Amino acid sequence: MSISAIIFDMDGVLIDSEHHWQQTERSLFGELGIELTDELLVQTRGLRTEEMVAHWNSRFDLAHVSPEELKRRYDERMVETMRTEVLLMDGAEDAILFFRQKGLPVALATCSTRTHIEAALERHGLLNHFDLMVSAAEGMQGKPHPEVYLITASRLGIDPSRCLAIEDSFFGVIAAKAARMKVVAMPDPSEFDQPRFGAADLKIRSLREINEESYRFLQRL
Repeated sequence: MSISAIIFDMDGVLIDSEHHWQQTERSLFGELGIELTDELLVQTRGLRTEEMVAHWNSRFDLAHVSPEELKRRYDERMVETMRTEVLLMDGAEDAILFFRQKGLPVALATCSTRTHIEAALERHGLLNHFDLMVSAAEGMQGKPHPEVYLITASRLGIDPSRCLAIEDSFFGVIAAKAARMKVVAMPDPSEFDQPRFGAADLKIRSLREINEESYRFLQRL
């Protein structure tokens, strides 16, 4: 079935932010006496802020600080980081323009908040590159639930099976596949060889691999 729309995830796909999220998470909980190792941080990758806080709240004794306060501190730090430090992933703008030049609508579906989205994309001049931006933080279930992808397709007016999603996390891949979309996975290099990413239709190391050859391959699926 031919591709009629493109839906990008943001963090780890378009912007190189995953390590910033993890550094902020590690720092925030470190101030509370909780050491989050790299192995532990994998557990919350791709989760919304409130889901991440709830995850650690269920594992550690955080009774002395409310989940709402933790979320507020975390979000404030990340907004400032998005505005001042986060860089684009290699090939991000070219990949967006590749699809736009084919006349395809390009959307964003992310678990990041609207404030995070605008801070990151405005910094790099990409806000006007999208026909639609949808945040799962606005009352939707987070990935791996497919809701954010289903709502994005609905708002575009395109059947989900005709959409191509581009994701970096396993939760994101599962969410898009559950929505019946074609999926390109671009895992973190440390996770690239994990068999679970075989759930995607195509696995790439960089957005530079978005080209005519890969596009024709995906169109034939």
